[in-house]
Amino acid sequence: MTTMTHIHRTADTAPPATPRHQIGVAARYAGVSASALRLWERQGLLRPGRSPAGYRLYSDADLARLRRIRRMRAAQLNAHGILRLLAPGGTPVGSRGADGRLDGGRLRALRRERGQSLRSAAAGAGLSTSFLSALERNAAGASVATLQRLTQAYGVTMQELFRQPSPVGRRVRPRDRQALELASGVRIEQLARDAELLEPHLFVLAPRATSEGAYHHQGEEFMFILDGRMTVWVGQRECYRLEAGDALTFPSTLPHRWRNRADGVTRLLWINTPPTF
Repeated sequence: MTTMTHIHRTADTAPPATPRHQIGVAARYAGVSASALRLWERQGLLRPGRSPAGYRLYSDADLARLRRIRRMRAAQLNAHGILRLLAPGGTPVGSRGADGRLDGGRLRALRRERGQSLRSAAAGAGLSTSFLSALERNAAGASVATLQRLTQAYGVTMQELFRQPSPVGRRVRPRDRQALELASGVRIEQLARDAELLEPHLFVLAPRATSEGAYHHQGEEFMFILDGRMTVWVGQRECYRLEAGDALTFPSTLPHRWRNRADGVTRLLWINTPPTF
């Protein structure tokens, strides 16, 4: 009895960084499933300790971090955005500090031009009101799937989301490309000006970057992998593992999603026709 009491007191007075909670306890504390904790670990959001037998163990500090992650996931922040906010000195995702970041003010202007409230615009795009509000305040980051929903709901194309107007001229030099940086690890560069029948972009995908959901719209898609590797899912049954030199064409009306499966950056030429994204 004395030994058990001593062990209990030692556990209660353990430093906050001491791993001592099993995954079931941590999951109940955070209000999520154990599988969610394993997913967050794979996404790099937390790194639990291990017991001598190899079981995951979470410290008090880990439990506090789990609560923060759960709140940010409830606000529909993606893994990349959460990582940035959890980093020491982290700043809100999508802030104006970096060139090419998505401008929440532009999203707000598009919504107001159409006379929509936050609630109605969010419902039309299939998003939560709190998440759309966070996007407009530059307090959350958007995925490609989210942007597609918004552009479709507002009746605009990706062109409308770039911060600055493109310079005049047919030729687009690399230094003149307008770019859009997304918190999900995706960079989109414009490759044409004033095109009426097509919409060409250079996509630069960071490691583990994904579309974060499927999307669809009118038109046709053409993809050409410049370097790297990615997986593309089209419709309900088609899955393509693309490598450098591979090309893929499919109707934009089919739901499609994708993931960078390279250890490094994947770059691809992506053309939509007509410009509906």
